[in-house]
Amino acid sequence: MDDLPARVAALEERVAALETAPTTTTPPLDIDAVDRFWALTGLTARVDRPASSGAVMMVGDVRTPAGDEARWQYALTTDDLLAADWSDLAPVLAALGHPVRLALLRAVLDGARTARELADAVDVGSTGQVYHHLRQLQAAGWLRAAAGGEHVVPAERLVPLLTTLLAAVR
Repeated sequence: MDDLPARVAALEERVAALETAPTTTTPPLDIDAVDRFWALTGLTARVDRPASSGAVMMVGDVRTPAGDEARWQYALTTDDLLAADWSDLAPVLAALGHPVRLALLRAVLDGARTARELADAVDVGSTGQVYHHLRQLQAAGWLRAAAGGEHVVPAERLVPLLTTLLAAVR
């Protein structure tokens, strides 16, 4: 925990660079291409085997229906992931474990931004219940309050959100 301020500063610097990076248009992903494991091939080339137990990576280049964009990647070694205290991750994952919160995130990605718009878009009951779920998502880092009472999925959380949902697909 001693290096937390340095780690936060480094993350803020990376987020700022990502948010100012130019966007490019790429052709549709062709999973039937010659090297359908191109991402895995690139990751494997960077892993020091046999000294390392491997690595895990998430990467994405996305644009939401609301027009939000993010190009992002992150990787950790298997050793680092297995050595981490997973209980620290429980609140972040738990925030995604409620159907109303998932519906609110979907509505934000579709363009609903204010609590009123979100209450209209998601059948949740009262505005108070919407605020309860929004607070849970904000505390976990999945949403951020923006100007004018709007809520957004932070750019640095957009790809992790979508890859977490992808991991749940069976």
